[in-house]
Formats: sequence, C-alpha cells, structure tokens
Amino acid sequence: MLKRTTNYRFQTYGDVFYSMKSAGQNGSTVQSTLHLNSKNFDSWYYSSTTVYLNCTSGIVLLVTSRDGIKYDEFVIHRVVRIKPGIFFNMISISNESTVETAYAPSGLNQKTMDEPYEYEPIISKLDVHEILTCYYQVRKSNYVFPGESHDYYELTYIDHGKLHTTIDGKEYVLNKYDLVIYYPGQFHTQSTDSESTCSYLTITFDMHSELEQKLINRIFHTRKDVYQVLSKFMKVMQNQQFLNYELAILYLKEVLILLYQFDIKKEEAISNNPMQEHYENTLLNEILVYIHNNMYSSFTVEDLCQKFSISRSSLQSLFRTNIHITPKQYISNVKLSQAKILIQEHKRTISEISDILGFTSIHYFSRKFKMQYGLSPTDYAKSINQ
Repeated sequence: MLKRTTNYRFQTYGDVFYSMKSAGQNGSTVQSTLHLNSKNFDSWYYSSTTVYLNCTSGIVLLVTSRDGIKYDEFVIHRVVRIKPGIFFNMISISNESTVETAYAPSGLNQKTMDEPYEYEPIISKLDVHEILTCYYQVRKSNYVFPGESHDYYELTYIDHGKLHTTIDGKEYVLNKYDLVIYYPGQFHTQSTDSESTCSYLTITFDMHSELEQKLINRIFHTRKDVYQVLSKFMKVMQNQQFLNYELAILYLKEVLILLYQFDIKKEEAISNNPMQEHYENTLLNEILVYIHNNMYSSFTVEDLCQKFSISRSSLQSLFRTNIHITPKQYISNVKLSQAKILIQEHKRTISEISDILGFTSIHYFSRKFKMQYGLSPTDYAKSINQ
C-alpha cells in the first residue's frame, strides 16, 4: 500500500503544509510547472536548499532517498517541502499530472542513478477471461480416460480417493486434496487403479497471463486457504443468482494467485471439508443409479461397499442422512416396487418374478411384499383381476 507524504515516515525527508505560503516559500525562489506522464526515471534531483512541490493535477508519486541507493515512495499530498541534500524525483501514477515547483535561483542538481527507477502500476497480470466448464465427478475403480490436449487451461482438484495422470508422457499420482493444472497444448490422461474410486472437481477456463509458468507440471497439496476459496467457487457456481458467475471468475483467479504464492506462504492444515456435501450427493446419486440399473440382479449391501470403495458405516450414514432409509431397505423397496409393475403386466408367474428380481426364495419375496403392501403377491394379483 502506498504511503502519502502526510505519513510520519516522510518526516525523514521533509515537511508537509497546507499552502506554499504556509510552507515559507517566498518570491525569491524560481517557480516552474512540471508536466509528468512517465513511469520511470534514471536520475535524482537534489539541492543545497529546500525545494517545494505542489501537485496541482493528477496523482504524483514522489520517490525520496538519503543516499541515492535506498529509497521510499510517497504520494504527494498537500504542499511538500523537501530538506536540503535529499535525493528525489517524481513519476505520474495517473496518465498525466502537473506539479508546481519552487527552488533557489541556483537551481536543481542532478545525479545519474546506478539503476533506473521503474514504477510498477497496480494492474492485473492474470486475466481469467472465461470459465468454460465446471464438473464434479466420481470415477469408479479401473476408470481410464485415454487422454487429450486442448487450447485452454484445465484445473483438477482431488476431493476423495486417488487419481493417476500423465502429462506429456510423465506419470503423476494425485491424492486427496491434491491439485494440478494442465496447460494449453499439454497431452494428459487420467485413470484410477483397481482398488479405489476417485471424486474430483474439474474446471476448464481461458486465461491470459504475463506471469512465469510456475504452475506447470506441478502437483499442489492444497492448504486451507486454497481449499476455502475452492469451496466458495463451488457454492456460487451452483446458484445462478445475479453476478454469481462474476464471483466465480474472481474466486478462480484467487485460487491461481494463491498457487503462485504457494511456496512463500506457511502451510495450514485443512480442518473441515466444505465440499463433503458435493461428494456425498454425487456418490449417492451414483449408487442409486447402480441400484436401479441392476434391480434384476442379486447383490447385497456389502457388494455396494466393495464396488464404491466405501465402508458399511459410511454407506449407512449416507443413506440415513440424505434419504432417511437404510441401503438394504432402499434396495428392497426398489425391487418390490418393480415387482408390483411386473405383477400388473400378468406376463410372469410370482415365482418367476421372485427369481428375476434376485430374491433368495419365493417365500422371502412373499413375506417382504406383504410387509410392504399389506397383501401377498398372489392376493395382490387377484385384486387386480377383480
């Protein structure tokens, strides 16, 4: 943050007054007006007497030094009186500026600097132009994406599990909380092994950057600060409220900036998991789809746990929290609901229906059906014909 000349640190170099008159400036000095538009200089001004400066338009940055090597920067505010022997020069922060000057008739001296001064304006060096896509995905074991390259950036963040990837032929492994950015033109593949599933966030985007390619071919184990911004990004992307997508671009840009700063910031552990809801919803949806697509097969809760790499207790909690029923009861309800449809069609016997829906026996099927609907399958079939 830039300091103004009213800052106490400026007292090393001079004083500040409300007007030229109150500063003690009199008619014996030489007065002139400087028109500034440059952002750099390569020499110092200095004088054996006091020098007065007054910014009359624009925004002027005054650079001051006691030894011509180390310097301080101040935005000129009010009338400035610079002490004798102080080195100084000015640039215009705004496009153009004017400064009234007053100094002794002997004039100002100049000294060439060892290294030129170059002002760094506060402008964006990182422009996220467009978010192309944003997906939250769950991949089962043995998933293989053969690979692609494209002309945009792609961010992949691992929320659960483990993902194998190759980038331009080099292999990497991403674990939970790891993040990678594929650059435009980089051929990359993704896969899971035979022992685990993986859920991850993928963001593709267009970006113009004047920064070095410090993020390329690197796996980041994200810290709390990055994680929290990613969570905000996910939240606004799911709500099309006015200007939420603008926020999403800002959050994505913040993530990228934090990655550029990654090596100079102290690590913070991730405490809670704000993305847990997204993970659970996606995983639950995958499990429900599997149950409905396999209602004619015989499978158990243990089979689901193995297929989706989830513990029995976690699966129970997932169902009870979201749909208020146990996995076993949900499977039973799906099969019994389909049994009613098949009975109504009158194309199969009760025994055949029990078999194709994967019940262990017709007696077990009949007992479950009656518990659910108050009638045995045979009585239900008769009631339809009446």
